[in-house]
Amino acid sequence: MLTWFIPYKKIIPEDYVSSIFDIDYNKLYSEGKRLILTDLDNTLISYKEDSPTEDLFKWKKMVEDIGFEVIIVSNSHNKRVKFFAEQLNMPYVNLALKPLKFGFKKALRKASRKYKRDEVVELGDQLLTDVFGSKRMSFYTILVKAIDNKTERAVTRFNRRNERKMMAKCRKKNYGLYLIKLKKYEEENL
Repeated sequence: MLTWFIPYKKIIPEDYVSSIFDIDYNKLYSEGKRLILTDLDNTLISYKEDSPTEDLFKWKKMVEDIGFEVIIVSNSHNKRVKFFAEQLNMPYVNLALKPLKFGFKKALRKASRKYKRDEVVELGDQLLTDVFGSKRMSFYTILVKAIDNKTERAVTRFNRRNERKMMAKCRKKNYGLYLIKLKKYEEENL
């Protein structure tokens, strides 16, 4: 991916957390958020896993009890995403082609009702696919620490190298914003 044409502000998430379990979903709901679009690999599970953990079943029940609808939006292949999503009884979009808008738009069509963009929260572990793609859709974006960087595929490792370049650009152009939004992510992931 050519990072020189991406405005650095398009990779700045609204929030960064260590895991999906650290998010204040009640606060998000009170702010009008209703739909969670979540990445799969290294956001919900590591690349070496293929089934939801007991904690993920509890997480799904908790966010649905609050009132959220959840849809997986993943760049992974159909078999992996389908197997995982069916165990959680959750709709999904595979081969989403993030950061393109295609997969996000497909997820919005799969939702149980029509959502406004300001009602959507996107969770993901990568700046150049999850954050950049959801920012292009004007979604509220929460960057999540990658579960296990050691299991990442070659394309993800390539994206991580490009993320370093983008963060250097952000540090240079707006150090204050970098400190607030990205420094902890860079220290923990790259």
